[in-house]
Amino acid sequence: MRANLFIMRTQPWLKIVIVTLIALIAGLFSTQAQLRGKMEAQVTTGTPPGLIKKIEPEYPSGFIAHGAKGRGRFRLTINPKSGLVDEVKIIQSTGYQDLNKLAVKALLQWQFKPGTPNPVEVPVEFYLSGGSRILH
Repeated sequence: MRANLFIMRTQPWLKIVIVTLIALIAGLFSTQAQLRGKMEAQVTTGTPPGLIKKIEPEYPSGFIAHGAKGRGRFRLTINPKSGLVDEVKIIQSTGYQDLNKLAVKALLQWQFKPGTPNPVEVPVEFYLSGGSRILH
């Protein structure tokens, strides 16, 4: 502790450098928090013909905070009699396994008119909007 105090007294510029670095780091965290606060999570899915019940995937706040986003394609196999989705296959990943799981969970709840032609491909995109920065 004495050595640190001695350096701080004999090297005043070091104190300025340390305080400046702390301020820079605090500013970066503050800016990131402000940007995240203004970000809006959005999910878009296609609307294929015959769709009568559509459930949008969830977009948990943890993904928003980390900036996770992605676009994928999913193939739905529809039961011809009930119109319910029997199976969902990932044709193109969103880039995140958890976002893929959320998309599949929602798509399995969709319902189509009975007799809708099979299979149906659906795009799903998780994205963030807003968060634009204005410098003063």
